[in-house]
Amino acid sequence: MPKNETEQTKPRAFERRIKAVYDTMPASERTLADRVLEYPGDIIMCSATELAELSGASKAAVTRFVKRLGYHDFRDMQKEIRQAQTTGDPIFLTSGTMRMEAKQGSLAAHFEQDMDCLRRTADNIDEETALAVARQIVKARRIVCLGFRNSHFFAAYARRLIINTRPNVMVMPSAGQMLMEDMSDLGEKDLIFAVGLRRRTPTLGKTMELMQKQKVPIAYITDRRAVTTTKFATWTLACHVRGTSLFDSYVGVISLINFICTRANHIAGKPARQRLGRIEEMLELLGELDSSN
Repeated sequence: MPKNETEQTKPRAFERRIKAVYDTMPASERTLADRVLEYPGDIIMCSATELAELSGASKAAVTRFVKRLGYHDFRDMQKEIRQAQTTGDPIFLTSGTMRMEAKQGSLAAHFEQDMDCLRRTADNIDEETALAVARQIVKARRIVCLGFRNSHFFAAYARRLIINTRPNVMVMPSAGQMLMEDMSDLGEKDLIFAVGLRRRTPTLGKTMELMQKQKVPIAYITDRRAVTTTKFATWTLACHVRGTSLFDSYVGVISLINFICTRANHIAGKPARQRLGRIEEMLELLGELDSSN
């Protein structure tokens, strides 16, 4: 099977290669196919010999399997899986060996990886850029916190913090609404607080590009792998998100948003403190919080 360079850039191309020839494979290669379809990360974690041992197959079967899929050699197949991992597709971010280690592993190791994400994020963030975003939060006429998929949660979190400092803050997309129904009249006096972590939707980039053309300032929290979307941002802050499991670690993202919004509150000064006081007073009058806490 000849290699198709365009196909190699697609995360699921590896699976399609296997499924296209699965019915013609001998039993020894099917055993391998079943293993790597369930745990494609094994291809990165193991050598060809180790993969054979894990699958109960011979090294010769691994060699035939690699050739049958159209790869030059085992390292060529590893390269494609490594490219797929950069997209954040969870199935490519774990392996059978990692699963066994997780059963025997410790919570402390998990937390240590999270702390490493925090350290790497701190090393990657320019504090003056973060403070510039905080200042823009204070002076903007309106703020739209924008995020899709997992990133929507962090956009909503940012909105939840910012609303304690100032009014006119919304999170998008909102249920049942079209983006431009709420964003079409944004301009240079406003702010988009965008969050775009890997596995971004095409709509995010298109929206940022459109808003940039309208001269709307854009603060963009993303991960290290952002390429295209960063060119539309006024300020870019890249967080390290790689964890130990099939799911990314977002501790750096949460901490950074917390820092920016806290600094915005400090910069806003007395009006922000007064607003927060009014909010707390109204919460108490309505009895919205458990007073026993």
